[in-house]
Amino acid sequence: MTKQEKLDWLNSRGGYNAHNGIVITDIEDDSCVVETELRPEALNPLGMAHGGLVFSLCDVAAGVLVAQTGQKGVTTSSSMSYLHPSYGSRLRAEGKVLKSGRTITVIEASVYDERGVLTARGTFELCKLK
Repeated sequence: MTKQEKLDWLNSRGGYNAHNGIVITDIEDDSCVVETELRPEALNPLGMAHGGLVFSLCDVAAGVLVAQTGQKGVTTSSSMSYLHPSYGSRLRAEGKVLKSGRTITVIEASVYDERGVLTARGTFELCKLK
């Protein structure tokens, strides 16, 4: 499978990502990039990206890194640090595998706004399903 075929396959799965405008734009063996356009309905009352959307970007990146290996996995725990408000028109999450064990994979995801400012960072543990 080519990289583009893998991206197309990953982006065709499930409606949550499409509903929230979340798109996987790059994938490697141990890293990925997930992006979204900041539409008005994705903003909180203060005009910045809703924290739930920021979390979702990270969670999707974590899930993608397990799924792209051909395995299924679910998030069992996570920790998020919101470092700066996320403003602008686009957000980008960069996911990276920290550890891939027999049953648990640990992913770190960093979120950047369109200015390149690191706005959030999360660590996710995913349990691989049989």
